[in-house]
Amino acid sequence: MSKSTLELLFNSKARVKILKFLFRNAGTNFGIKDLGNRVQERPSTVRKEVKRLLEIGLLKQKTKL
Repeated sequence: MSKSTLELLFNSKARVKILKFLFRNAGTNFGIKDLGNRVQERPSTVRKEVKRLLEIGLLKQKTKL
């Protein structure tokens, strides 16, 4: 099974799903649980990936995780 270019670039299928969803829904705020449901990933996985995206500056945090 081959990985997509984005998966290779970001090294995480969950991270790619989160980024795609958030870019398609720019300007809308989502909680970890809601985001997890929408991208069909566990909240713990989403929390870890969102934390990484915040650390590198791709996301801005509205409220505490």
